Amino acid sequence: MIAAAILFAPAIASAGRTQYGWLFGTEVMPERGAEVQTWITEENHQDPDVHENTWGLQALIGVTDQLELAFPIEFTWTDSDATSPSTIWKRYGVEARYRFVSGDPVDAPPFAPLARIAVKRDVTVRNTTIVEANLVASTTTATGSVMALVDLGIVGAISPDDQTFEARPGAGVSFQVHGDLRLGAEVFAHLSFKDSAGRWVAAGPNLAWSHGRSWVSAAFGIGLYQITTAPALQWGSCSDAR
Repeated sequence: MIAAAILFAPAIASAGRTQYGWLFGTEVMPERGAEVQTWITEENHQDPDVHENTWGLQALIGVTDQLELAFPIEFTWTDSDATSPSTIWKRYGVEARYRFVSGDPVDAPPFAPLARIAVKRDVTVRNTTIVEANLVASTTTATGSVMALVDLGIVGAISPDDQTFEARPGAGVSFQVHGDLRLGAEVFAHLSFKDSAGRWVAAGPNLAWSHGRSWVSAAFGIGLYQITTAPALQWGSCSDAR
């Protein structure tokens, strides 16, 4: 009932949304604001016959107008020639996102940097901790009609016996087409430091649309290296700050 009230109550969207499918944005929740957000990603024919879908759900809370906290949980579906299809609860954790400049529509500068750090528990490998960090920067024209963004991410899986790391760089551009509808393109990659079979690169078109308190964004990645397709979908609904 709470989620339904958030979804259907009329208001202007003001949330930690992104205009991209795979990339983190630079918007954060306003102070005391709250949002329910979810996402789905696919990695098809990666490595070369591995298929993996990830579904995530998280609650976000605006601590200040520049700092938000998120509490994600993630499930994965995996299929390959070596294993049968399986769906598992994979990770849960906490993350913080800090925007270094004001997000107020009047005071916000065109250039906006954001830092993100997350710590997650691997449910299936009990002694492993997942650490994620991103430095994201966006620049927007005075009218907001064009946004360019760079997302530099790194993920580490750390256990007493082993440590593995993966770079996750990406960049994109988003154009306002009509009202709150935006179209653009993005390129993104997962680049394992240890295993060349765990590396892939994809690029493709993206779409974003907001309506009241709700928003949706998507991208359809076409494989450039060691993957066939990599679609992604995100959406969320936020409440007013109190």
